[in-house]
Amino acid sequence: ISIGAMFLTCLFFVVIQESNVLDIFFDMVALEFVESIDDVIFNLCRRGFFSRRMKVAANQENVLHCSSSHGARRIRKWSKRFIRGMYFLTAIVLLSCLTFITIEQTRGAYGCRSLLVNLGDGLWENAWVQLDKQCSVDDDCNSNQRCYREKKEAFCYENRLLIYSHFNGYYNHKDTKGERPSYEEMNKESGDPFKTTDPAELMYCREIESWVFRHPKIRSSLDIGEEHECNWLLRSDETDDFDLVELSTTENWFLWKGEIKQDYKIKVRCAECANDSDCNYFGKCVSETDVDQKCECFPGRFGVFCENEMPCEVIRSEKDRNTTLKIVKDLDKDGDNIDFISLYGHPMYVANMKGKPYSVMRDGYPGESDQYFEVEYPVNTSIAVAPHKHESPDDYQDDDFFEINNKSVAFQQLVTNYTFLLRYTGRRWYGQIVDPSLSGESFKEEEYHAFWQNSFSGLGQEDNSTLIISEITSKV
Repeated sequence: ISIGAMFLTCLFFVVIQESNVLDIFFDMVALEFVESIDDVIFNLCRRGFFSRRMKVAANQENVLHCSSSHGARRIRKWSKRFIRGMYFLTAIVLLSCLTFITIEQTRGAYGCRSLLVNLGDGLWENAWVQLDKQCSVDDDCNSNQRCYREKKEAFCYENRLLIYSHFNGYYNHKDTKGERPSYEEMNKESGDPFKTTDPAELMYCREIESWVFRHPKIRSSLDIGEEHECNWLLRSDETDDFDLVELSTTENWFLWKGEIKQDYKIKVRCAECANDSDCNYFGKCVSETDVDQKCECFPGRFGVFCENEMPCEVIRSEKDRNTTLKIVKDLDKDGDNIDFISLYGHPMYVANMKGKPYSVMRDGYPGESDQYFEVEYPVNTSIAVAPHKHESPDDYQDDDFFEINNKSVAFQQLVTNYTFLLRYTGRRWYGQIVDPSLSGESFKEEEYHAFWQNSFSGLGQEDNSTLIISEITSKV
């Protein structure tokens, strides 16, 4: 009985820990081998491989004579019932535990509840984005928009540039979809749930048996029958895996950019810690309400795993040492030892300026290899896309950004007094011209998101804030 119960218990732990049937089969073969070792040793003893004394003891016959009395028969009867009952009880307990664990697994109980997601540097130039404006026909919308009806309501959809890295950051476990946990995008500044912004999500799509990245307000197509299953924008290979962190390191993903781009890479890390070493010994691993454990950094450090030193409070332009940008302060009202606004895990810098911000713009023409994402800006002046020149601090006609936007009266008024804002947007730093009334408090209320605030939307004159863009970097 004890050997059988131990075998079933070991088998139970094998089943709940392995991720595929083949591994379960190999583990069962290993268990059978371990269980048969004592039988092999006993047969070797009977053949005299160890000693004559062991051979005699192993070959000695022991005969058990059972009494045929009424009492003995009763004992045998109840013994059989007891053994049968123990096997049934063991099976019921193990099946109940397996059922409980399976249900809890679909709820995300045994996986990471907070993820740090990097969706790479992909882009889609013609994404259809739902606006708040309702419509009946296309004429109710602007020229670059279409009216699309889903269920009972119809909304205007705008054709925009979708930059996937704008959706990088924290994703927390929300609920269960496709019998697997789903994860919801969090606020880029605080890491808390959005209050007014519609978040993206990572979920399992049963229709295609894949993990997908999607957003309820971004559609792959407005033509009936052509939109993707679960309206995915990114998807994995077909899989039945529960662990999204492991899946992101071993599987290739498919990116939608008007057509499918294969062999696309994303990075998903668990944003939780197991011990202080995960915090690089610059913080303590403590329990949190919505996650299992999270790093609480010591003074002078910040980051998911306390990997960063506190940033400089003032930075200077290499072109003009008199041009300084100051970090945007936050009075640490949330008690996280960070006294500045952290956006996508990076600080934000500002400077009050007027006129052309020549001191933060590069000199001369871009090189032939210079690229923004996958869009090349050639130096050939016969090409319609004009290169950035930036040769004069006073000439607004030598730069395509000012040449386009300076046609607007509102923009002409803005450049007489504005705030130059340098902030991180997921994979790149953006330098932007914004209203001079910006403050730390107003920014926190804004609930900033690089995509939904049109940091770079590809809408021409309507996209009039982003002036400079850095290379891909994770540096603070």
